[in-house]
Amino acid sequence: MSGFLTQSVPAAPSTTAPTDPSGTDLLRSAGLRVWLTSIADHLIPAGDGMPAASEVAVTADQLGRVLAVRPDLAAHLRRAFGATVTMAAADAIDLLTGSDPDALDAITLTVAGGYYMHPDVRRRLGYTGQQPRTITIAEGIDEDMLMRVVERGPIYRGA
Repeated sequence: MSGFLTQSVPAAPSTTAPTDPSGTDLLRSAGLRVWLTSIADHLIPAGDGMPAASEVAVTADQLGRVLAVRPDLAAHLRRAFGATVTMAAADAIDLLTGSDPDALDAITLTVAGGYYMHPDVRRRLGYTGQQPRTITIAEGIDEDMLMRVVERGPIYRGA
């Protein structure tokens, strides 16, 4: 009988959102990642030679990249997860549109940001990132006069 009481029983998957303010707990929450994958693929399905959001690890590697830059999104993602975890993706989006637009914004920013940061997506779009460019001043502009204006600084009247 004592063996029965000490036997380990696997826990059921949690439907409550993790609570670490930095968002690192979201990276360990399998339930949240499954939920977010469903929503991500609803928002960004595969098509026209582009991968679906889940095909570029939006809810794995890319989620970590997004939350590293924007940890403030974590609280909104947790709240959305808690409110819609049992719903289909389209229903969750519909609910959040009316009831919690900040949470919906966090979802769309997380999904789109992670998607467009992925190297494969950037390659397919032909986006190489920001590159330095040299500009030339149009002919007929006196560069010395322009520098005097720049050195002088702004001149304006307050409203």
